[in-house]
Amino acid sequence: MHFDFDAGKYAVYVWPAFALSVAAFVWMIADSLLSARHWKAQAQRRQAELDARDAAGKSAS
Repeated sequence: MHFDFDAGKYAVYVWPAFALSVAAFVWMIADSLLSARHWKAQAQRRQAELDARDAAGKSAS
């Protein structure tokens, strides 16, 4: 497969638009991964709190 990277007289418009699109995709992927990491940590923290509360309730009974 051979790609033709020559955009001719439109190169001044094509390459910046391409770069902006790539940057937007990278931003969205990074933001999604960071958000997922945050929410996973928060869910684990809340689950640990629930487990601790359940353990404390069972030991008091």
